[in-house]
Amino acid sequence: MKMEEPRGIVTVTPPRKILRNALAIHDEIDGVECAEVSNLSLLAPPSELFQDELKAILQVESQHYKPPLNYFEFDGCRSGVNENWRRRLCEWMFEVTDHYDFDREVVSFAFDYLDRSISLAYGPTSNKNLSKKDYQLYAVTSLYLAMKVHGEMDSDVDGKRIKLRISAFQELSRGCFTTETIAAKELELLTLFKWHINPPTCARCIFSFLRLLPTWSSMEWDIPREDVVCQIFDVAKYLTELSIFVSDFSFSYSPSMISYSAILCALDYVEESIKPMPFETKIRFLVSIRQISNAFFPESEDVRKLQVMLRKLAPKMFLKLHKYHQLPRTVSLNDVDPANSVLGKTSRSISPIVLGGDEPKTKRQKV
Repeated sequence: MKMEEPRGIVTVTPPRKILRNALAIHDEIDGVECAEVSNLSLLAPPSELFQDELKAILQVESQHYKPPLNYFEFDGCRSGVNENWRRRLCEWMFEVTDHYDFDREVVSFAFDYLDRSISLAYGPTSNKNLSKKDYQLYAVTSLYLAMKVHGEMDSDVDGKRIKLRISAFQELSRGCFTTETIAAKELELLTLFKWHINPPTCARCIFSFLRLLPTWSSMEWDIPREDVVCQIFDVAKYLTELSIFVSDFSFSYSPSMISYSAILCALDYVEESIKPMPFETKIRFLVSIRQISNAFFPESEDVRKLQVMLRKLAPKMFLKLHKYHQLPRTVSLNDVDPANSVLGKTSRSISPIVLGGDEPKTKRQKV
């Protein structure tokens, strides 16, 4: 069934656009002194401020957002969920997010909530059993909470947040879950998390890493920095979006480590698409990141393994390229390479939440 077109579409500025806008300013202004520092922050050479900001993100990540335990190995979860079901939920979340025109980063938040909540609620010491319906409820609530907390801001309505009302998620579940049930589960999640609901996502980590990318002169490299930075961001973010579909990333690695590895893959991709970045510039960039933490080292075992895993998600991207390839917008690994999907054929014709019939004609509300 065809869902009603979303109304009240908002205009947001994603990190990629912020990058491009900031970089464009540099071409119009002679000297940093005559421009606002905030507008040129992405252009400036690595500073202590940017490094301190990244250190703070990594500290919060290590203290409150460590990778969750692999709940597929829990005795109480084996009968209710598996990798296929998790992947179908991921596809569903991307479809809902795209339909209502939210930023796709919302799915990163939602899956952080989903994986952490199941890991905490059904851990090794728990005697509870997780059913498919319970898993669906956790997924619906996680997406609701992510949209509620990290939804877009509509500048045309005095900064009021645009979100889906809780009743919309009752409709999305075709009445399987009432608003009272979803609200109760939301409170349970917040209690489990001790209200830590602002995890560093891969998109935010990529953005922070790229602020450390040095500038270069046209004599060093004739490719505009604006194009290079935006391409690196696009490719790295695309790979990290695909990584959400595979639980091994979530259970084994932090978003910062995944992001760093994705940037290395993106550097290779961009260099194959255009031409190699000046060696000195690349080394300065990698050294500035390693000064933050010795964990970020291209030769480390985790980084090497992650790069292999990320490349396997979209192997066609890393063939020899003579020009920059436009990245597809996907809600399924099947859209990238059918061989990667354990499902064989796409499962998006059957929603893991709405198991038949028409999708609800829900619209976003201004609140």
